[in-house]
Amino acid sequence: MLRDIFKSGFIRRLECLKIDVKRVHLTTRKGGYESVNKKGTSLEFADYQAYNPGDDFRYIDWNLYGRLDKLLVKTFKEEVELSVHILLDVSLSMLYPDVDKKYEYAKKIALALAYIGLSSQNSVRVANITSPASEADGGSIMQTQFFQKLNGIFRIKDFLDGVEPGGEADLQGFLSRYVYENRGRRGSVIIISDFMVPAISYKRGIDMLRFKNYDVKVIQVLGAEELDPFKNIKSGEIVDVETNERKVINVTGSVKKKYHKLLSEHNKELRDYCRVNNMAYTLAQTDMEIEDLILRVLPRIGFVR
Repeated sequence: MLRDIFKSGFIRRLECLKIDVKRVHLTTRKGGYESVNKKGTSLEFADYQAYNPGDDFRYIDWNLYGRLDKLLVKTFKEEVELSVHILLDVSLSMLYPDVDKKYEYAKKIALALAYIGLSSQNSVRVANITSPASEADGGSIMQTQFFQKLNGIFRIKDFLDGVEPGGEADLQGFLSRYVYENRGRRGSVIIISDFMVPAISYKRGIDMLRFKNYDVKVIQVLGAEELDPFKNIKSGEIVDVETNERKVINVTGSVKKKYHKLLSEHNKELRDYCRVNNMAYTLAQTDMEIEDLILRVLPRIGFVR
């Protein structure tokens, strides 16, 4: 049950939100987003615009033409469907440091955003970001179907509960496959990950989404221990949990300084990349209450409304 994860008051407030989008794509099923379209099917008048060659004569306001001697075309508000693609990083790095509980936090974000999408009468799919080698059936993506009804949230929850993180996150390879498998279902793509991958990987992957006209949003999940891992350590062996590469280090002041500098630069590069390309971005730290993230932070940055 969702109430085992979220408070009932929080769930009710989720129902008042919508995923904010900068690009809207028409599909065959009506949904909860409005778009101005000259061939809108609703009766709600929106505005006028100047006639252009090829516009339908049926939408010319002849009364205004008689008064203003200008050809003006009526426009209408039309409700359209938005497909929401929630892509969750399930690589092994999402389990470490274990005290940060990054993956559990990321799952809650995915579930809350899926609930917002479904309560807005829009199609929602959740998919696991993995490397090709970790796919169980020869390379196909582990993902749910598209759900349109609110009770689909229980199927999404079951899907997320059944995931065991592992392997590496190949963002470039995964997003390339995802674009191919979901051609024709453009909409809003929400990427939830720690983004502990080379910048070239996520940039090339996200650039493919942008080229295909997806509206991309990014949530980077990190924990307090990851942001400052050497507080109580003077020496030891560090292990890359995805590649199993090991290295013995002495934690000197210069090592701490270099770590914080590299992490800060890595995060800034991701943040700047999103800003330059007009994509909503936030750093979600796992010590923040999930209610504060969804209800206070995401609306402020134009992620939801």
